[in-house]
Amino acid sequence: MRSSARAKSEIGHRFILGALTMILGGSVAACGGAPVAVNEAATNQVTTAWVDAFNAGDAAAMAALYAEDARSIPPTGGVVTGRSAIESFWREDIGAGGEVTKLTPESSATQGDLLHVDGVYEVASKDAVVLGRGQYQQLWRRVDGQWKVQHEIWRLDPLAQRDASMAERLQSLWMAAYNAGDAASLTALYDENAVLSTQPSGSTVGKDAIGAFWKGDFGSAEPKTTLVLSDVYLAGDLAHLEGEYEVSEKGRTTRGHYVQLWMQSDNAWRIHREMWWQ
Repeated sequence: MRSSARAKSEIGHRFILGALTMILGGSVAACGGAPVAVNEAATNQVTTAWVDAFNAGDAAAMAALYAEDARSIPPTGGVVTGRSAIESFWREDIGAGGEVTKLTPESSATQGDLLHVDGVYEVASKDAVVLGRGQYQQLWRRVDGQWKVQHEIWRLDPLAQRDASMAERLQSLWMAAYNAGDAASLTALYDENAVLSTQPSGSTVGKDAIGAFWKGDFGSAEPKTTLVLSDVYLAGDLAHLEGEYEVSEKGRTTRGHYVQLWMQSDNAWRIHREMWWQ
């Protein structure tokens, strides 16, 4: 088993070297044919620097980690070329800040002044909701003693399109506020122009009106609701949650179905459309 793993590792390193040679136009050969090695200290150093800059919301500090002629391929596709353009991209991506990114290197290889790192990433909002995850590869090059990103690519994990853990987190936020009888917290989960449709009450439009509806729904009975997800679809800043609900109130139980459309804006998720029916 160890021999098989070692063989795969050697093949992977040879593949990486071939890729680096093509990417940098023969720079590997120019490094004097130094053997491939694992440099955990350098890997940890560059990973920490990148993560710290992103999580601080500092686009300028991020840009300083890139070579002047760097190329970046973000999860959305397309190629961003040059340090200045890359800074603009990350500045827009960071937005108002508050998002937290975690990079977990899974393998790395160094040869001379080149460092190749690949691993997985995860981005979460300020309220700990996972916004995206996937894989990344970065090729760093040492310039004047400093590691700089030369090329990188970020890929979304296709499984994130049905990320049950994220959907459950959103669902839990709603249930916790409802079951606490906290109309203010529940209202805060809705977009200003949200629409709530219930049977038989019809439609309620607007965040404040929806808050008043739920406050009236609580009454003095202190109802408790359990939501059970049956279907989830996530794509970018949109999350579609669908499932069954059960409300217990004064010894009586009501069951039905619900659909919620959440959208992410300003680093927070809000409900834009919602339906409840029996």
